[in-house]
Amino acid sequence: MNRRISIGLAITTLIVCLIVWGIPSTFAKPHEELTFEPIAFKPPVPEKRMLSNGMTLYLIEDHELPLFNINGLIKTGDIYDPADKVGLAAIFSSVMRTGGTVSREPDALNEELESMAAAVEVGMSAEYGTINLSTLAEDIEKGLEIFADVLRTPAFREDKLELRKQQAAEGIRRRNDNPIQLAWRNFSALLYGTDHPFGWYSEIEGIESITVDDLKAFHAKYYHPNNIMLAITGDFNTETLISQLEKVFEGWESAEITFPDVPTIDPAPKPSVNYIFKDLNQTTMLIGHFGIKRTPDFPDYFALRVMNDILGEGGFTSRLMREVREKHGLAYMVGSLMQTSYYTNPGEWFAYSQTRTDKTAEAISLIIDVVKGLRDTPVPKDELQRTKDSLINSFVFGFESSAQIAFQQMMLAYRGFNPDFLETFTDNIAKVTAEDVQTVAQRYLHPEALTIVTVGNKENFDRPLDEFGEVNEIEIKQPEPPPAEPMPEANEADMAKAKEILAAAVEAHGGLEKLQAVKNLVIEAQATGNTPQGPMQIEGTSYYLYPDKFRQNLKLPQGEMAYVFDGTSGFAITPIGNQPIPPQIAATFKDAVFRETLWLLPNLSQNDIPVQYVGTEEVDGKPASILLVTQPSGEMLRLFVSDDTHYVVKLSYRETAQGPAVTRETYMKDYRDVDGVKVPYHIVQNVEGQLYSENRVTSVTLNAELEESLFQEPE
Repeated sequence: MNRRISIGLAITTLIVCLIVWGIPSTFAKPHEELTFEPIAFKPPVPEKRMLSNGMTLYLIEDHELPLFNINGLIKTGDIYDPADKVGLAAIFSSVMRTGGTVSREPDALNEELESMAAAVEVGMSAEYGTINLSTLAEDIEKGLEIFADVLRTPAFREDKLELRKQQAAEGIRRRNDNPIQLAWRNFSALLYGTDHPFGWYSEIEGIESITVDDLKAFHAKYYHPNNIMLAITGDFNTETLISQLEKVFEGWESAEITFPDVPTIDPAPKPSVNYIFKDLNQTTMLIGHFGIKRTPDFPDYFALRVMNDILGEGGFTSRLMREVREKHGLAYMVGSLMQTSYYTNPGEWFAYSQTRTDKTAEAISLIIDVVKGLRDTPVPKDELQRTKDSLINSFVFGFESSAQIAFQQMMLAYRGFNPDFLETFTDNIAKVTAEDVQTVAQRYLHPEALTIVTVGNKENFDRPLDEFGEVNEIEIKQPEPPPAEPMPEANEADMAKAKEILAAAVEAHGGLEKLQAVKNLVIEAQATGNTPQGPMQIEGTSYYLYPDKFRQNLKLPQGEMAYVFDGTSGFAITPIGNQPIPPQIAATFKDAVFRETLWLLPNLSQNDIPVQYVGTEEVDGKPASILLVTQPSGEMLRLFVSDDTHYVVKLSYRETAQGPAVTRETYMKDYRDVDGVKVPYHIVQNVEGQLYSENRVTSVTLNAELEESLFQEPE
């Protein structure tokens, strides 16, 4: 579902050691006697202005740093997708940015922004769209010109649309891999119905039907100045900026917009118990019902924030975490979510958990009991105060910049709230009483009318799910994967030449006898991964057990993990437990073993695997012959064999398992002798022509004594 953002949980532990030397203990007060001034939150108030074309501005001058930011808000959203083209708004926002403008090609736009250390980003959510600019104060005039160009005249180029559609289709093919996303998508569909914008989700057929004309029509309908608000902060002069904005938006006229009707659902809770089969060693569950429809005058918002924080949104201090995970040891993760950001319809409230399969029913029962306890018994004074303090502190310190404040003030105006909402937030949280918490728990939580969605294997459940009600088994359709790239036709001459090149490569890598003697391979390496956040240092050990087993141990900045493929299926060993690897990703591990050169060369030369020659190409400035072969997955592999050394110097293949179809290239250099065979010690991997990782091998061991348990899932 395009409006969904996969739920992901990261656990960070911060240990602060304070050592005070030489201060007599008589000067220290017990912490109970320490007093602090109440936290005062006085955010700056943006100046509201309006351009001549009807565009509304919220301005905060901030001269502390030479920076300039715009956060734009457009009244549109995923809720206005046509029913037969669900996903249109999300694809629109992506291509609006990647497609360049009428006057700027995509690459030229990116290069121009990069030269200024600037960025323009476009986004889409359920009930509004966004467009943002960040640049240096010295480049305000140029930044505004580019910002207006993207906003007013996006080009929606056909090739960028096709790429984004392919990415969306691959996302649909993979959407059942993640059990949390699978549970949430079906939970929403059960509540709202698949004919409602909050319950429907994209299908490949709808995505493929989206055209450039659809994107242009969406822009023409919603992107008008009187439908846009801008929160602007930074090192600028207000009057000068107003003149600059009038100039870049000159001639862009306001328009009357008719918004499609969004059906209003009946939020009355309807109990149901739902089961989705997935052969996992844990069960993912969502347990809940409709939440609230947010309005400016909604009276119970602050009490609900406190209530749900106590229940499950407060992390390690929440009741669900204490009871389900810490006290009873039933969950890998557990918590609760109450959506408070929907205004056209009620949002969702649910508790969520991942637990051992053989504790499924016990965990469901305990979660329901915790919910009932919040309704039945007033919250103790210390628990209430701790929760309120946490909410107040996180709220105040959550505003790190004037840009965040201006955007929130603009959002409040967009929703019709009083301008003092932020300033009075902490006071309103502080006023919440134990009686308020119990009242909203009784009013908005309905343990007798829960929608329960479970994803797992019922054969291993501790008790049948029907103790919670009649079970509805949901059949999941798995979209077909894209077809593999076909092998071109070859003549006898090409096949014969391929055999000659292959024979020379076998000899160069150590000869057939030595290569066939290699039964397993252990490679230790230091790698630098190229991530959106910058370079990441990784230590890795890869184990290859021929013909089809693979394991990779990784030491990352976030912790240690491992990927294992036993020849049939795969799993990941992570800090929060073992996780199964989707079949299509496991298939890439099988291909990885197939591609390992010490196995690949004798395998191709001795077995009946078609190999053909398709020409030459330069690799690092030197000619290499190209051989084609089909991998176990059906995808085609290109081997580049140096005409000089006869080493395999490059591999190229298409991969679709982890997203859109991408071309991966592996460059192999610095070949060294290891027990009579040649092994590359410098390996560079590119994705779509961009650097993905660089690996420096530190150790290679052939025919090590490997325990079978390395390739078996731990208990």
